[in-house]
Amino acid sequence: MKKCNLILWCVTLVMGSGDHAFSNLVERPNIVFILVDDLGYSDVGYMKHKAGLRTPNIDRLAEKGKIFTQAYAAAPVCSPTRASILTGKSPASLQLTCHIPGLPMEGYLERQHKGKSLREAYFLDHLSLAEVTLSEVLQEHGYTTGFFGKWHLAGSGSARSNSEGVIQARFHPEHQGFDVNIGGCAYGQPKSWFAPYHNATIPEKEEEQYLTDRLGDEAVNFIAQNEEKPFLLYFSTYTVHTPLKAPQEVVDKNNGNTYFAMIEKLDQNVGKVMDQLERSGLLANTIVVFYSDNGGLWGNPPLRGKKGSLHEGGIRVPLVISCPDKIEAGKNDTPVTSIDLFPTVLDMLGIADEPAYEFEGVSLKPLLMGQGALDERPLYWHFPHFRSEGLAMGAAIREGDWKLIWEFETDSTYLYNLQEDLEEVNNLMVKHPDRGSEMLAKLKRWQVEVKAEMPRQ
Repeated sequence: MKKCNLILWCVTLVMGSGDHAFSNLVERPNIVFILVDDLGYSDVGYMKHKAGLRTPNIDRLAEKGKIFTQAYAAAPVCSPTRASILTGKSPASLQLTCHIPGLPMEGYLERQHKGKSLREAYFLDHLSLAEVTLSEVLQEHGYTTGFFGKWHLAGSGSARSNSEGVIQARFHPEHQGFDVNIGGCAYGQPKSWFAPYHNATIPEKEEEQYLTDRLGDEAVNFIAQNEEKPFLLYFSTYTVHTPLKAPQEVVDKNNGNTYFAMIEKLDQNVGKVMDQLERSGLLANTIVVFYSDNGGLWGNPPLRGKKGSLHEGGIRVPLVISCPDKIEAGKNDTPVTSIDLFPTVLDMLGIADEPAYEFEGVSLKPLLMGQGALDERPLYWHFPHFRSEGLAMGAAIREGDWKLIWEFETDSTYLYNLQEDLEEVNNLMVKHPDRGSEMLAKLKRWQVEVKAEMPRQ
């Protein structure tokens, strides 16, 4: 009942928000959300940190849009960030702080505890149906909504099951506000990159077709079929997740680098979507978001760490938001995070005030429209889970140029000034104990406020 009332409240507010709202259904912008899996901060050409990347379509999108140079995922792994985008809530609030394992949950947790003094914190293996999603609000507001690709919010154990990715179908995208679902199930990575995909949510068609191409084609068809009324296209690629696979001719073109080949295939399909928007005459009235769910696994220069770590390489990601003639092109250095995207989209649609349900993020519209800066605020991460990729099993806070990581198992703290030390080499806790203590206290207060689950003995 609370969820239904909130959706109706949002719809009523949009309909009646005066001069700030789009006056009729036709004028409201389409939303294309491109969410890439495991794409690192440095894994796009426009960042100019890795030579040899072939991302001309993504680079053109960035050239015409707003590039956020200090954008973050809400978690260093995928499922929590994906849930935070859809709800505007932190993973800690959602009790969904870790990637949903392909192993059955009990076996997974026992494996993670082996040799450790702490047990990982409790977390859900699905996105609760009680949560209000961006897609539900837009759907109730007259938008056609389509989901294409990786969902990974519908149950644990998919890697050990023969159910072709269907573990808890009641948590699939079609039950969370999407009219169309192709690809979205419990899988965190594809069973096969080439058809047949062994994914019950993807109708089989052309044999041996590469999965990224197939999902790109479905996204293009969705645009072509919905030119006459506003839509939300959620293109959530399985790429560039492991196992690394790409068509051999593209691998050869990239001198045997399969990862770069996967990025090139990603870029080709971003280009297909953008070309279809242009053919349909929708480009000028479509807000495009290009984003990654966590840091990259294959190096993120100049950042330290990778996927799974609370260092910058695990949580800082590419983010571009574009809409010609509506969003100012250029770079913005404001720290922003995935929980900001839901309120941003609603604000861009004309919602002037937050609903009774309080988002944990804030609207980025002022930054997109050149209307001024955001009020300074702390950003938080809560990741009570073990990883081998660097600092994990902990929590973090960023405030201004300062960042503190609290590692739970050893009860150690690390304080960095990112303006002076982006590589997070120099722990300044001894040099600035007061600042470190103040930030740690603020982090702990936030954990209490959001009822964060803590690791257990």
